[in-house]
Amino acid sequence: MIRVQEIIHSLDEGKWAKRIRGLVLLLLIGSLGLVYYLNLTRSFTAPEAMDAAQLARNIAEGRGYTTQFIRPLSLDILRQQGAVSDVELSSKFPDITNPPVYPMLLAALMKVLPFEFEIDLQKADEFERYQPEFLIWLLNQALFFVALIQVFRLGEKLFDQPVAWCAALVFLGTELYWKFSTSGLPTMLLLVLFLALARTLVRLEEQGNDGVALGGGWFAGMALWAGALAGLGGLTRYGFAWVILPVLVYLGWFMGRHRGRTVAMALLGFLLVMSPWLVRNAQLSGNLFGTAGLALYSQTDTFPGDTLERTYEPSDAPVNGQDEIKVKVGDRVGLWEIENKLKLNLRHLLVHELPQFSGSWFAVVCLVGLVVPFRNRSLRRLRFFLLMTFAVFALAQALGRTHLSAANGTLAELLARSFGQGAPVTAASGVNGENLLAILGPVSFLFGAGLFFSLLDRWKVDLPEMRLAASTGLVVAASLPVALSFLLPHPYPMANPPYHPAHLQYLRSVPAEHGLAEIKQDDLLMSDIPWAVAWYGNQNCVWLTRTVKPDFYTLYEQFQPVSALYFTEATTDQRYTSRVLNANELNWERFMLDMQMKGDVPDGFPLQAVSDIFAPGQWLFFAVPEEHP
Repeated sequence: MIRVQEIIHSLDEGKWAKRIRGLVLLLLIGSLGLVYYLNLTRSFTAPEAMDAAQLARNIAEGRGYTTQFIRPLSLDILRQQGAVSDVELSSKFPDITNPPVYPMLLAALMKVLPFEFEIDLQKADEFERYQPEFLIWLLNQALFFVALIQVFRLGEKLFDQPVAWCAALVFLGTELYWKFSTSGLPTMLLLVLFLALARTLVRLEEQGNDGVALGGGWFAGMALWAGALAGLGGLTRYGFAWVILPVLVYLGWFMGRHRGRTVAMALLGFLLVMSPWLVRNAQLSGNLFGTAGLALYSQTDTFPGDTLERTYEPSDAPVNGQDEIKVKVGDRVGLWEIENKLKLNLRHLLVHELPQFSGSWFAVVCLVGLVVPFRNRSLRRLRFFLLMTFAVFALAQALGRTHLSAANGTLAELLARSFGQGAPVTAASGVNGENLLAILGPVSFLFGAGLFFSLLDRWKVDLPEMRLAASTGLVVAASLPVALSFLLPHPYPMANPPYHPAHLQYLRSVPAEHGLAEIKQDDLLMSDIPWAVAWYGNQNCVWLTRTVKPDFYTLYEQFQPVSALYFTEATTDQRYTSRVLNANELNWERFMLDMQMKGDVPDGFPLQAVSDIFAPGQWLFFAVPEEHP
């Protein structure tokens, strides 16, 4: 009888009661996530997401850290560095753009779960969702749930349970993070790492200043862990590595007699994690961050849009024995261009991005909460860390901004159209891997919720029901955007045009319709959406070179012949006056217009066969053997 009473008490008020409530909450969140995924999401649209996914597949299939998405700039850098021969590049092209943690995590997932990459083309008309993207969404949804728990526990530690619940529910109801969780980007992983870093710093500060005698080994170990977390984040997104600066300042300022030991160990942990990968990049490319290290020169007058990564020969010869690639790119970009980039991007960030850095109007409340003084010493010091991180992330985001933050107008318009059913929505501009400020949102929610409850206390609201009603109103108001999204016309599951997975897998078979051999997997394609051809089509694909002459012909003759050339609406649906008529060079838009107007391919072009495979906006050029009639 006593045993039964103990079981009943445990289920009612004991540890099992907490576990049951946690399981119910998990099921509710999982159900909400599934409903959101099935009704308000499409296939991947972010080039970074498809790039990381195809890279992970190569790792899982034993091909090493190689990519099927080939950037002309990467090819130029690797060939000039000479660490990899042209023969090896043709078979296994090493990736020197993406940091490794997220692709490796996806590769581990692909080893465990049954990913089905091939689509039944006989049922292409019935195809709606790509199964591997659903499994990647499950991983990011799990990371979303981990981040939610971290927000609650950090709020419970720094404030109290009402503030923790309020901040966690606001995070749960913010549509920006739902979009990140379904985008295939590594932002959810970065959130988990940053929240763990914040918790580690709070523990270090508390133990270092509460008078409890702890051994120096404990502080050294925790500081080493903090540095390792910063390094793991840096190997998930290179821009995140800037967080090591606020970490070192925080430890040096607030750790008292332990400051020297903790600063040294945090820096050691950061370098131990980052250094092997940076050495690998330097050996292959001569640059610690590969092509990502040249992002400073992107979006300038010399390299507008995506032209930097599409330029095949950006350098000529070494200058004073220095790094050949970076020096020559720097020589072509004036200092005034970088200054203009910084000023323009900082202004855009302050005017448009900062007021909604965490996805809604509640960001303004959070910003106010970050400058309001709190009595809790740990809160004041964590606030100092967050403000420093805001500053360095804003600087990194402004200087490192590329075309990924602002996709070209045509592609953005195409993605907006693909919502279907006349839905009055557009592609989410803030959902990109270069959005570093969004990583700070969940921690800032704690300060926003803390400010809100502090104001409630000043109003001397003694009734618990009124406090509950006020906090419920805040959560509902913050969650209205995602709730109202369900009332809008739902988007079509595929972002078509231009990303139709079945069409991209069918590309290999197009020449067979003309009596020619199919395109083989080891053949090289060129496209204006190479990340999608690599991910969905499992095909080596190089990005359209910046110009037809000389870039395309140089790549074709000196590296590897291009077997097929695939154009989508990203090229064929460009603005006529600015992109075609007034072009200063023979670009691909003018090439396509000439071909359509004259009805044939220019003489001397190596790919003479043409198929308007998915007319009117998509075309495939491929080679015709000389002996073929």
